[in-house]
Amino acid sequence: MSERTKRREPDRRAAFTLVELLVVIAIIGVLVGLLLPAVQAAREAARRMQCSNHLKQLTLAMHNYHDAFNQTPIHMHRGADDYDSPGGGSGNLSWYAGMLPYVEQTAIYEAIPFESTGRGNAWSGLANNTSKLGEVARVQVPTFLCPTESVTNSVVATGGITANFSYLANAGHGRNMLMPWESTGAAIKVSPGIISMNRMNEKGPYSDYWRSTTNRNFGFRDILDGLSNTAAIAESLVNDGSGKMLDDRRNLHYTNSALVEAYDAYIDQVVTDGLNGYKNWEPWSMYKGHSWLYTDGWQRHVYGHVFTPNTISIAAYSSDTIRCHEGDSAITASSDHPGGVQMSLMDGSVRFITDSIDMETWWALGTKAGKEIVNNDNF
Repeated sequence: MSERTKRREPDRRAAFTLVELLVVIAIIGVLVGLLLPAVQAAREAARRMQCSNHLKQLTLAMHNYHDAFNQTPIHMHRGADDYDSPGGGSGNLSWYAGMLPYVEQTAIYEAIPFESTGRGNAWSGLANNTSKLGEVARVQVPTFLCPTESVTNSVVATGGITANFSYLANAGHGRNMLMPWESTGAAIKVSPGIISMNRMNEKGPYSDYWRSTTNRNFGFRDILDGLSNTAAIAESLVNDGSGKMLDDRRNLHYTNSALVEAYDAYIDQVVTDGLNGYKNWEPWSMYKGHSWLYTDGWQRHVYGHVFTPNTISIAAYSSDTIRCHEGDSAITASSDHPGGVQMSLMDGSVRFITDSIDMETWWALGTKAGKEIVNNDNF
């Protein structure tokens, strides 16, 4: 038989069967399932470390500011010409503005039109990006944002979105609030927090008595509890600009009782009332976190040690309180770091505060001269 007429033998080359292929795919799937959480955890650990570095930089910048001016940065949460006050044109600048030279952002600082930021038309220029203030407000400073933050507040978007922020300065608790062990009937107190607060004038709603301690500057000399026992700056999640996010930590609330604004309101009762009856108010919530530079009280640049981290924020009952007494709101520290928030102390150290922190310890960390005994093992 010739070679041409020989029957060809079938090709015996090795190949995967369908079963073998499915087994390999299943094994790869299992390996990916095991590795993906580890990769995500590693990424979150990196983001958390970067966030911690931001807080440390900001707190050290606060120290440098204090060295220069012998006080903490001023949070000018209203304008000098509010209520027709002949106070000039300054104001409406958050505590971030004064910190800029100390976080290597002198060029941005020198571009701010300080003499006109507190005039009545300042908001229009910012919102429409038709002023120098509006231009500067759209410059994002990476140090002011937590890398874990996944939401952008775009409530002001004409001509570009205003640059958001993640970090709030400690304003303690409302001047109207009492600790459970305090007696009623005392004089209106100054803010128990560490940030210097100034409305730029003392006109407006509420009595002269209530307004008399609105504008106060504080220095390290006032932190009698010790720098290592007093909170400085903590994280807070932003709203997306809609005012009605499903994640309630990103919204601002009120309660029908208005207890958060009551004279001699016991802080534990404010907490119980807030947790059981909070309601979102969209016209407040939509501005939360939208501009690190500009403030008229709605953006919420300061937080309170009233509710423990990652619960809810009771901003106020009336808009006059939102605008004129920002430090008296119970804005709560919050973050997307699993299990808690990052917070710096006034000595420059940074701690991860768990959501389960003892409530009285949390209250104590918010006061600069409350004379509470803070056990470091509790946070």
